[in-house]
Amino acid sequence: MSSSDLAMDDFAQATRGVLARAGFAAPGVGEACVLVVDSSMLAMHAPVAERLLDVDERRRAARFHFEHDRSVYLLAHALWRAVLGICLGVDAAAVPLVRMPSGQPQLPGTPLATSLSHSGNWVAIAVGHAATVGVDIECAPARIELGDLLATICTPAEAADMQKLPMPAREAALLALWTRKEALLKAFGTGLLESPSTLSAATSALVAAPSTSAYPPCRVRGLDLPAELAGAFAAPIAVGLCRLYMPTGAGARTMPAMEAGMGGSPSSP
Repeated sequence: MSSSDLAMDDFAQATRGVLARAGFAAPGVGEACVLVVDSSMLAMHAPVAERLLDVDERRRAARFHFEHDRSVYLLAHALWRAVLGICLGVDAAAVPLVRMPSGQPQLPGTPLATSLSHSGNWVAIAVGHAATVGVDIECAPARIELGDLLATICTPAEAADMQKLPMPAREAALLALWTRKEALLKAFGTGLLESPSTLSAATSALVAAPSTSAYPPCRVRGLDLPAELAGAFAAPIAVGLCRLYMPTGAGARTMPAMEAGMGGSPSSP
């Protein structure tokens, strides 16, 4: 076995170790899972991780100005394929991951949908038995003043609610709202081609997809993450349960199961 193959085996073994510490299990029918990982746990494997990426991903990785950002990107996308391979029962290199022109990832020929997000060292991977899913994480506090983007992020009703909050509670609430909107827009396959201010991100109701999206209404919920992170997950009503997994330095830690919600009427964007 070549040194390159040995390095790939080391990465695969390290990945399995991370997933084992998280207690990760593939989602069943009607379920989804979100894995949140500190990529620094795998930092030494960044050079070999690049081998799992496709041509377009390698091209994007090469554009990063800072080596740290490039490393996180490589590890996020390699870990993504490793997780999907476990869920599909195939080798990570054989995962049929493609991107639509909108940038939305898809797994053609499988019953699964997936989404990826990373911020700072952190990586979030969502997988679900559904037409679509969306996940977003952001380091907290935000690096910019979100209050300056109130009109860009919020519907008029949301903006009015935010203005009632004192600082810094407003900034924290805006970051949570931003992650919910990002998760929804990823699930709807539009990304930021659709303005966040046109989309309600209430957690108590189904949210209707924009007219430009062919996907069904989705629920969105915040993720129970450490204080330095904010995050959200979105999925159609077909997903009745989402489990959140997060390995910790102290050993295995499985976040509590997250009920997807109790239904309700879709809210208009």
